[in-house]
Amino acid sequence: MTLRISSHGTAMSGASQLARLQQGLASSLSRMGSGLQIEKAADDPAGLTLSNHLFSQARGFGQAMRNASDAVSLAQVAEGGLAGIGATLHGIREKVLQAGSAGQSPESRVAIQSDIRAAVRAVDDIAANTRFTNQPLLSGAFTDQAFQVGIRPGETVRFSIGAVNSENLGHPDLGFLADIDVRSAEGTEKAIAVVEAAMGQVNDSRASLGSTYRQLESSVRSTAAARVQSMASASSMRDVDFAAESMNMNRMKNLMHASLFAQVQGGANRENVLSLLMPGVG
Repeated sequence: MTLRISSHGTAMSGASQLARLQQGLASSLSRMGSGLQIEKAADDPAGLTLSNHLFSQARGFGQAMRNASDAVSLAQVAEGGLAGIGATLHGIREKVLQAGSAGQSPESRVAIQSDIRAAVRAVDDIAANTRFTNQPLLSGAFTDQAFQVGIRPGETVRFSIGAVNSENLGHPDLGFLADIDVRSAEGTEKAIAVVEAAMGQVNDSRASLGSTYRQLESSVRSTAAARVQSMASASSMRDVDFAAESMNMNRMKNLMHASLFAQVQGGANRENVLSLLMPGVG
């Protein structure tokens, strides 16, 4: 029968293996705790670079969505102001038609003209006070404004909103809203055409805004989808698979237990051999 005593090198190899298992278990616990499969560049340099790029892209999409949402809000504010002006123009038109009746006296025409002037001032108030972040929208200053709605150069939405105050609403040949005077039959006839032209301008502005609004909403939807895809791709690369990691952690625990048992048994066997060779030792 041959008796062998485990060498010191074998013991060191077992200890080294145990240390590696302990290190692997610690890394597994760290991944489980953080929820990340790639915690540092050493884990996967290429994967870290690509996932960081995807996360950065997702953040860019998020800002582009906020830009588009700001533009949508701006368009809604402007459209609300135009709707108010449109309603006021309807009232002015009624007054102009009222003045066109032969039953009106000079005094009543003066009273109607006074009402029309008050309504025209209301149009100017709406045009001056319709603002977004203190930026006037209906004064004619909002021209060719750009909103970055994508993450690449040129992915912008540009639009303008024309001036809709009393000095700009009307007909270049017949006059403008500020010039309406219904105290005479001729003035009333001209005023009808001016108001009709003003209403057409406001309707055109609202239609243009509506088209821009739809474009911005479409941009928000497509950008939101792209953002979700970028986040999902980045997460699939960096997020830990808890089921797989749990199995890996349990495997390393079992290997550690086996390694410890083997080392303990090895130590016991060495003592037994020594006791046979050198009675009284140990």
